[in-house]
This record gives sequence, structure tokens and C-alpha cells, in this order.
Amino acid sequence: MVLSAVLSHAVFGLKLVAVALAAGAAALAVMNYRDAEPAVPTLELASNETVVYRRTAPSHARLEGTDAADQGDETGAPYPRAVQTVRFVNPDPPLSIAAAAREAIKRALIKVGAFVAFPSRQAAEPEPTDEMRRKRGMVVLNEIDDYLWEVYQRAPVKKDSTGDFTWKDPTAAKRMGLSLQDYVIGGMDPGFREQLYNAGRAMDADGIHWSMLSGFRDDYRQRLAAGFKARGGNSLHGGSRRTGGFGHGRAVDVTAVEGTNPEEVWKWIDANGAKYGLARPMPGNDPAHIQQRGESSKVVSIFRKKRVRVADAGRRHRHKAKVKLASAR
Repeated sequence: MVLSAVLSHAVFGLKLVAVALAAGAAALAVMNYRDAEPAVPTLELASNETVVYRRTAPSHARLEGTDAADQGDETGAPYPRAVQTVRFVNPDPPLSIAAAAREAIKRALIKVGAFVAFPSRQAAEPEPTDEMRRKRGMVVLNEIDDYLWEVYQRAPVKKDSTGDFTWKDPTAAKRMGLSLQDYVIGGMDPGFREQLYNAGRAMDADGIHWSMLSGFRDDYRQRLAAGFKARGGNSLHGGSRRTGGFGHGRAVDVTAVEGTNPEEVWKWIDANGAKYGLARPMPGNDPAHIQQRGESSKVVSIFRKKRVRVADAGRRHRHKAKVKLASAR
């Protein structure tokens, strides 16, 4: 009898709990339905418009029942809603938030060809001056290039045992859309130009009247070459596979000016080339060919630093002369 009474009371208690849960679920559904109603129908803002935003209730307010409902607000909501009023004063025609965002992005972007990208800090930096280049080790090669171009022109007619090939360099330069100077001189490696410049100045001082038959040669120009030569793409003059092409040529063919013997030039290279990192590796098959000798980076660095020191000394001397002249006036 006692056991039967206990079971009866337990079943009745479970029924009460089930009814309470059902009622709570119904109340929660009603509140969620009311929360779903939009507080602001649109984001398009007009001039001098006041917009009121209602913050949704925190989750604990929905679950705490009568304690939260007792606090109510003027709208009769069963839980509090924080109200914030924002006033927009726009003398200009209003912009939607999306349109304003597009304008901001447009101002922050730059156009690069058919693409759009964020401007980098580097793009905004001014063009480096010669002094900045010098400090960064980027020594300007104008002096070297002008000298080597003058040497190239000392023998305007380019010919050897295979005949006259003066037309070949201009044809190759035109094909690449470059001036002849930019092609034959600018196509050589900067370090190699430094070596040729220093060796050439020494030859001039020793009374050797030297010139160049050819400087940089791309694959097309190499195919035009006659006689003993490397295969296309494999030339140290600037072959695409051997050196990487334009700007990386590391060989020249040298000769003497009209009326002098080219063998004097070649003998000077054999006797003095090592100190300039230069060699004449094929004196029998290709006597005019000169190229870099072994590891030449140290030689290039020494020559470059020396030239920078000389240039700095010249600038200081000129500056002192200007100051002295100004003070004398």
C-alpha cells in the first residue's frame, strides 16, 4: 500500500513538470517571435534623420521568468531593452552605407593596368637620388657605359676573317627595340662592365688603342654570328641558357683601332688581364674573345669601392671650390 501511494505521487509530480515545461516553451516561442520583428526597415539614411536602435535582450533575461518581466519598460516588453538614439545631419545628398564603403575603398586603391591593388609604402617613396644609390651600393654606371660606348665606336667598321658584319648589332638592337648603345653595352653584366672599364683605362694609359668588335649578343644575334662560335643560347656574350640573357652578358670580342695591330691588345690582356679578372681562353680558335676569369666578384667590389672614393673626393673638392669662390665675392 505504501509503495503504491509513493508511485502515484511520483507520476502526478512528473505530469506537473511536463505541463510547466510545455508552458515555458510556449512563452519562449512568443518572445522569439516578437524579437524577430525588424527594428529598422532599411539602412538607407536620409538627411537629418533620427534612427532608434533597440538592443535585443540578453539570453539570461529570457530564462529568468518573472524577475525580468517585473522590471518591464514603457513598450510593455517582458524584458528590458536599451534604447540608443542616433541623429544624422547630412547637408549633402545621403549615401547608403554600402555606397560610402565603396567610395572609401576606391580612394584607398590604385589602378595597375587592368588590376586594382592597395598602394605600397615603397610605391609612395621618392625616386632615389645618386647619393642614396651610392649609400646603398647601387653605383650609377653612366660613366662606365659612356666610356665603353666611346671605345665601341673607335672601330666603326666591324670585320674579322669572316668578313664585314657591321650590320649585325644594329639589326639585333632594332629587333629588341633598343638603341645600339643600350643593346651592346647595357646588355652586359654591370660587374663585367666595371672590369672592362678599369682594364680599358689601363690600356689607354699604356698607349694600347683598343676597341670592341661586339659586346652583348642575344640568341638571335648569336645565330647571325659566323665562324667559331657557341651554339644559340649557350654564348657567354648573353645566351639565354648560359647567362640569363640581356643584362647578364659576360664576354666581348676586342680589336684595335684602324691602323694598329689587334695582337697588341690581345698580348696586353694575356699579360695583365688576371688583375682585372679577365681572360682570353681561346687564343687559337677565337683570339678576340675576352671573358670573366674565375671568381671575379672580389675584383669587381675592389674596383667599385675605389671608384666611389675617387668620386667622393672629387665632389668634396668641387664643394670646397664653390665655398671659396662664394666667400671671395
